[in-house]
Amino acid sequence: MNAVFPAPAPDTAERLLSPEELEAALRDIGARRYHNLHPFHRLLHDGKLSKDQVRAWALNRYYYQAMIPVKDAAVLARMTDASLRRVWRQRIVDHDGDAPGDGGIERWLKLAEGVGFDRDYVLSTRGILSATKFSVEAYVHFVAEKSLLEAIASSLTEMFSPTIISERVAGMLKNYDFITKETLAYFDKRLTQAPRDADFALDYVKQHATTPELQRQAMAALTFKCNVLWTQLDALYFAYVAPGMIPPDAWQPGVGLVAETAAAPKPGIGALAAGDRPRLPRGVRLRHDETRAKHVLLAPERTFDLDDNAVAVLKLVDGSRTVADIADELGKTYAADPRAIEADILVMLRGLAEKRVLER
Repeated sequence: MNAVFPAPAPDTAERLLSPEELEAALRDIGARRYHNLHPFHRLLHDGKLSKDQVRAWALNRYYYQAMIPVKDAAVLARMTDASLRRVWRQRIVDHDGDAPGDGGIERWLKLAEGVGFDRDYVLSTRGILSATKFSVEAYVHFVAEKSLLEAIASSLTEMFSPTIISERVAGMLKNYDFITKETLAYFDKRLTQAPRDADFALDYVKQHATTPELQRQAMAALTFKCNVLWTQLDALYFAYVAPGMIPPDAWQPGVGLVAETAAAPKPGIGALAAGDRPRLPRGVRLRHDETRAKHVLLAPERTFDLDDNAVAVLKLVDGSRTVADIADELGKTYAADPRAIEADILVMLRGLAEKRVLER
């Protein structure tokens, strides 16, 4: 999308920067251009996307994940120093694994399966947006054609990834009831792998960018990589969020998914009725958040913000009152028709039951 970036920093590469100044300039690029600032990511983390929009993200991001070891192999092939190769090849192992069923790509496939995709459909890369493919392949070509310094500098987006990972995992677990910790297991190892990789690449760049021109090239390479990541989210935003049409050759909701089978009834799930006695399951609590001055529903690894109506209902949910009893009490409190209230609170309570934070 046509994002308006903050004004660029002055051209710090007109003079030779100290290693510390170069690092600061590189970090400034991330602060202004990293894709955590993209509107699509804000929607993703804040729980504002539909399940199909999250699926579109998972599917398209797979193409990027799958091509990372291809990119790293291109970098590795250009290293004439065995000590550098020994370090860099770990990146390939991280993503490909040491054996079938291991590695970051496998964990991303588990993420895609966790949101409903058939594995073979994901592996086929059918339905990937053209813009996603173009941007990812441009990155692979960049590291193969540019200098080794530029190739390594382009990987420095890893400096900024732990922050976005922490935000992404917390936000998705909080806001999407179809997301679990197991679904997001890919990110667990990246919290340690990314800083390790970034430290190595940053040291290399600081040691080898020894002229103003080389420093300029390093900063331009990092800017290019930020643009690669931003462009991928542009593609998702315009195809699946902004008003418009999903390209006919791109993934369409409902395609490539595992057929859902009816699950066995679980406590709290189903057609909650007026005679049922709802209760909060073990580990779920209604609490007042003093910092935000509002009530929230706390569940394991999730938090639900509540409006005043929901708070009034949940204060009466104790496992002994029926839904009809709760409606009667609220009818007296608010001088309203209890049966009208009953219809409204049934909708709310059924929604909480589907999210596994209410039982009957």
